[in-house]
Amino acid sequence: MYERSIGVHDPAERQQIQNAIAALNKNRTLIGDEFPKHLKKAIDDDAAAGSSVKAPGAGRSLSSVSFDELELMGDNEVQQAVESARLQQLIKLACESGLAVFSARLSTAQGFLVVKADSNPMRPDVMAQALLNLLQALPVTAQARACWLLDGARIMGEELQALYVSLSDFLAGLGMPPAPYGVISTPDAKHGRVLPRERMDAFPMQNSPEPVSSGHAPLSRGGQPAPGGRKQLLTLDHLHHLLMGDYDNSIDESSSFSDFGSEEIVHHEFSHTVPAALDVLTELEEKGLAPSTVKASRPEPPRPVAQLRARLRTGAKTLGQSLAIEVVGLMIEQLVNDERLLMPVRRIIANAEPAFLRLAVTDSRFFSDKGHPARRLLDTITNTSLAYSSESAAGFPEFMQSLEEIAVRLKDEQVSEAEHFTELLHDFERKQNRNTPLQRQTQRRAVQALLQAEQRNLMASKIAAEIRARPDFAEGNRTISAFLTGPWAQVMARERLLGQQSAPGSTGSTYSLTLGDVLWSLDTQKTAKHRHRLLKMIPDMLQSVRDGLASIDFPIAQSQSFFDELMAIHQTALKAVPDQPAAASKSTHKLEKMFVADDASDAEQVWLAPSEVQHSGFMEDWDTPSMPGVRGDPAQPQADAMPAKPASPALASGSEFNLGDWVDLFVDMQWLRAQLTWISPHDTMYMFTSEGGRKHSMTSRVLHHLLKLDMVKIISQKGVVDGALDSVARTAMRNSVHGENQPGA
Repeated sequence: MYERSIGVHDPAERQQIQNAIAALNKNRTLIGDEFPKHLKKAIDDDAAAGSSVKAPGAGRSLSSVSFDELELMGDNEVQQAVESARLQQLIKLACESGLAVFSARLSTAQGFLVVKADSNPMRPDVMAQALLNLLQALPVTAQARACWLLDGARIMGEELQALYVSLSDFLAGLGMPPAPYGVISTPDAKHGRVLPRERMDAFPMQNSPEPVSSGHAPLSRGGQPAPGGRKQLLTLDHLHHLLMGDYDNSIDESSSFSDFGSEEIVHHEFSHTVPAALDVLTELEEKGLAPSTVKASRPEPPRPVAQLRARLRTGAKTLGQSLAIEVVGLMIEQLVNDERLLMPVRRIIANAEPAFLRLAVTDSRFFSDKGHPARRLLDTITNTSLAYSSESAAGFPEFMQSLEEIAVRLKDEQVSEAEHFTELLHDFERKQNRNTPLQRQTQRRAVQALLQAEQRNLMASKIAAEIRARPDFAEGNRTISAFLTGPWAQVMARERLLGQQSAPGSTGSTYSLTLGDVLWSLDTQKTAKHRHRLLKMIPDMLQSVRDGLASIDFPIAQSQSFFDELMAIHQTALKAVPDQPAAASKSTHKLEKMFVADDASDAEQVWLAPSEVQHSGFMEDWDTPSMPGVRGDPAQPQADAMPAKPASPALASGSEFNLGDWVDLFVDMQWLRAQLTWISPHDTMYMFTSEGGRKHSMTSRVLHHLLKLDMVKIISQKGVVDGALDSVARTAMRNSVHGENQPGA
C-alpha cells in the first residue's frame, strides 16, 4: 500500500491510501487475533449449511447472485456482495493451481470418487468470507477496507497457494491419489469441449447461455473499456435500484442516456480502487495465474428491433429507462438462445421484444413484480412451451396457433401498458385450457390419495418398529413377521390415524387387539396348554384380520401365504404335546431365520391401495417388493432396452427437485414430457403430470433410481424467464467486480 501511494499523483487519493495504512496499523493486532476465530466459525457454518440456500449478504461468487434475491437486499448488502465476489476472484486467481491439486487429493481422503470442491473446508471462498466478515466488523471506513482488500487479496492468494501445495504434498505422502474431476455438459459441449464439474464456478450454472457483455462498448484486456468506449451501464447496484423503483423519474431530463458516457456515475468511496484492481487482474493474467477472458460476440437482434432499441435509448429521459432497455435486451437474448425452447417459440419471442421494450421504459414493475401481467405472460408462454419436446409433439400446432395470435397483437404499438398484457394473458390461458374443472378434480383426487398414503405409510413404519420391539414378536417365522410388519402395520396405521381424527374418548383399537391375539396364537407351547381358548378365538381372529385388510383395500389373495402359515401353526399347536416345541416350527425355523433380516426393509417400502394407485398413477419399484406379495411390473424395461433419448442437462448428485420442474419420463416404452406438479409434505412422494393430465407418481427412492437408470432426464429446473433474469443479474455482478462501473449512482 505504501509503494502504491508513492506512485499516485492525485493528492486526495494518496491521502486515502495513507489513511488506510494508518487504520491498518491501528487494527493489525486485533485482526491477527480475531481472524482464526472467524475462520473457524466460517468453516463450521459452511459445514452446517451444506447445500442449503445462503442468506442475502453471504459470500458470493460471480455465478451465485439471483435476480429475485437482489430485490430483497439492502444497499449495504449489495456492496458487500460485490466486495465479496471481487475478493474471492482475486484470491482464487492467485491460488488456482494449488487448489485444484489439493481439492483432488482431499476429495479422495474424504471418500469421494470424483472431486467435490465444495466439500473442501479450506477453499478460498470460505477463507475470503472469514476475512471479509472480520474486516466489515471493524470501525473503519469503506475506503480503508477497499484499500486493504485490493493489495491483501493478492497476498492472501499467494499464501493460500503455498498452503495448498504443502497440504497436497502432505496428503501425497499419506498415499492419497488425486480424485478425477467429473465433467458436466456446457453450451460448449457441442463443439467437443467439456469442463470439470467443480470448475464451473466462473461459468453460468443455469440451463441457458450466459450473456458475456452488454454490447455497448468493446472491452480490452482485463475488462477495461476500450479507448473511447462507453462505461458499462448495467451494474449490480444500478440493477438493485431499478428493482427498488429508485430510478422512476429520479433523474432530470438533461441526464439522458446520450450523456451517460461522459458522466461520472462512480461511487466516490471506491472509484480509486478500480484502475488498481484491473491492474492486479491483468498482472495475474500475464503471470499465467488467470485465464484469459473470452468475450463471445452477441447475436445481432432483428433490424427493426435494433432500430427500436437505438431510438428508445436516444429518447430515454432517466437512468431507469436506459437500464430497462438494457435489461430487456439481455433477457430476450437469453430466451432466444435458450435451447430448451423450440425454435418457432424462440422466433416469436425475438420478434416480440419491441412490445416489452415499450412497456419496460414506462413501467419498472415489470422487473420487480413477478406477478406483473407482462412478466406472467412471458413466463406462461415459455413454461407452457416446455411441455413439447418437439414440433411434432401432440398439441404443439394448437399451442403455436395461440402463440402466433398473441404475436400479431404484440406488434401493435399501442400494446404498451399492463392492462393490455393482462388481456393477452387471459386469452392465452383460456385457449390453452390447461386448468379445466375436470383436470382440477383429477389433481385433487390424486393429491388426496397420495397424502393419505404418505400419512399411513409413515405411521405404519413407526408401528412396524413397535411390533418388532414386542417381546412376543415372532422373529423366527419370516412369512408371519413380514405380514405383521407390512400389511397389518398398514391396517393399524389407518386405525390409529382415524382414532386421532375422532372425538376424545372414542375407542379404535380393534386391530391392535387382534395383533395381540395373533402373536399369542403363534406360541405353540402356550396354545397347546390352552387348546379350548385357541379354538374359541380362531374364527373371530381370522375375521378381524380379513376386515382389517379390507379396510385398506389390500387384496386378500396376496395375503394367502400368511393365512396358510397361520393355520399350519394353529393345527400344529392343537395336535402338539404340551411342554414340547412343535415339530413343524423346528423344521421351518432355520429356513425362515435366513429371511428375518429383510423384514425391516420390506416394511419400510411404501405401499398404496389399488384405488390410490389408480388415482395417482403410482409407479412401483420393480426391483424390490413394496409389500410382501405385491411387486412392481416385472415387464418394466431395462435401461439398454429403451429407445434413445437425446441427452439433457443433468442434475448433480443430491440435487433437489422443485415444483414446476420439467423432465422427460420413460413410461410404457415411450418418452413423455412431464412436469413436477406435487411433492408430499414429507418429501417421500413426487407426482408428475404429462400431456392430457396423465399422472405419474412415485416415491423419492424410485425417482432417484430412475435417474440413475436415465429413465428420467431433467429438462428444466428453473423458470426460463427467471433463469434469463438471473443471467442478467450475474452480468451486472461481473460488470461490478471487473470495474466497468462501480456500484453507486
